Parts: sequence; structure tokens; C-alpha cells
Amino acid sequence: MRTIVAAAGSTEQHGPHLPIQTDTLLGTFLVQGIVERLPGVFQGPTIPFGVSDHHMLFSGTITLDVPTFKEVVRQYAASLAAHGFENIFIIPSHGGNFAPLRELQDETGGRIGGARFHAFSDLMRFVEVMYAVGEADGISPKIGGAHAGESETSMVLAARPELVEMEYAVEGYVGEFDDAAVAAIFQKGMTALTNNGILGDARPATAERGLRYRNALADMLAAWISERMP
Repeated sequence: MRTIVAAAGSTEQHGPHLPIQTDTLLGTFLVQGIVERLPGVFQGPTIPFGVSDHHMLFSGTITLDVPTFKEVVRQYAASLAAHGFENIFIIPSHGGNFAPLRELQDETGGRIGGARFHAFSDLMRFVEVMYAVGEADGISPKIGGAHAGESETSMVLAARPELVEMEYAVEGYVGEFDDAAVAAIFQKGMTALTNNGILGDARPATAERGLRYRNALADMLAAWISERMP
């Protein structure tokens, strides 16, 4: 069966040191790693906009509301199905896209345009894989961060180093990132926790660790896809 994998990214602020297309660049970088592990599987273009309303108090952010985002993904998948792809996998590379993709998976029953549709939606599994890589190097989850911290900065250094301005890399919010913190972000916006748009500390980032983050995620996601391929 013809299988294709694509990322669903975003266009939004990533602190003073990373480009606004960070999640889209990293989605492409991640899916490249996935398809390298799955011979015969195609890579689709990354969707560059996502659900980013919680970042709108920072300049450069472009957001879609949830119904619009789900419809964009649905029509994207329907187009791929019309071109003969029978197995379509969407991988979110932006935190705000996980829950809407889970909703779309449920609403479609896993079928779009006659193709099997699979959306990865386990945000905690995604984060746990990254935390494990960081902790092996002595990088705590608070430093690795959930947005524009050490982990994302390291991956952009690995993927597109010319777009990172490390002279502007600083510490952001390094407190507890628990359910209360997540709720504050989605209810009040990122400024509820950070004035510079960073969750974590970007300063310890390295390209070498960024590649290991990408490879660990690609290993996990390639295995997840393999389990769902006929």
C-alpha cells in the first residue's frame, strides 16, 4: 500500500533566538528521520500553520482556530488520497495540534477520502522521549523545556543552524510544568508563564544533542507507524 507521512507544524514565536517557522522546520526534519527508517514510505510537505492562539500575544504568530485546522488537515489528507495514497500519517510538531488531531481521528473514524488516516496524538509520549535524551546528558526537563528551550533549540541547531541566533538565547520559565502550568498557558496565553516566549533555558543547546532528540523521536514514531501499516 502507498504510505505517506507528513508533519503538522505552526508559524509562531519561539523566543528571541529561534525563527517563527521552528515547528514547521522541525516537523520536516523529524519526518525525514521517520521515512529514512521506513523504506518505500513517502514524505509529504509539512503543514505550516496550526492552533497557536495561546502565542498570539507575541508578534509573528499566525493561528488557525480548531475547526479550521481540522478542516485543513482533512482536505490535505483527502488530496493525498485522491492521488492514490492509501495510508496517511500525520505527525504534530507543535503542542497545540495534538488534541485537535485526536479529535479529527475520532470524527473521521480513521478514514479520509477512502484512505486510512492516522494522527499521532500522544503528547506525553512525545515529551517523555525528549526528556529521556536530555536527562541522559544531565539536562533536566525544566531546562529542556516545552517551548524554545534547550531541546527545541538543539534540534534547530541540528537542522538549520544558520537560523539560530545563540547570542540571544536566554533562560525562560524554568518552574514546574505541571497540569496547572499547562492550563494557565491555554487559558491565559504564554505570557502567564513567560515574558520572553521561552519555556526552558536555551543556552545549553547543542546540535549534537539536537540530532539525538530527532533520532529518538524518529525511532519511536517509525515503530508507531509500522504497527499500523498493513
